[in-house]
Amino acid sequence: MATESLEPARTGEPVVVLVEQLVGRWAVGDAVGVSRLFAEPVQWWTTPVPGAPWPAHVRTRREVEAFFIAFRGALEPGGITSQGLVVDRSDAVLMGRLDLRTPAGGCPVNQHFALSIGVRDGLISDFHLYLDTFAIRLALPR
Repeated sequence: MATESLEPARTGEPVVVLVEQLVGRWAVGDAVGVSRLFAEPVQWWTTPVPGAPWPAHVRTRREVEAFFIAFRGALEPGGITSQGLVVDRSDAVLMGRLDLRTPAGGCPVNQHFALSIGVRDGLISDFHLYLDTFAIRLALPR
């Protein structure tokens, strides 16, 4: 799996480091490691995808872990590429590309995404993930 590292404008920026850790752990399927980056409760929103196997409502680390396990079970990452990162104090927006495949048929689902996070006390307190729901819905089994 290819993952391009982010190149922060200022090395050591806590929010940038947290984004790098999130993307890196997501790319390798470390759902437990991803969940440890989150505060409890987390303010969570993802683009609704009808029929998606992952939880729509997430508040706890355990639910964060369940989301990333279910997401990876339905759509295997082939690569996560960052295309831009904007950081403003404790908030960040990451734009990028997800190269995904369905496990059963190997159907490619390649799309751009936007991820907005807020950080409090060194942990992700707000998480908003914007995906191409149409492409994902077409790829998921019915």
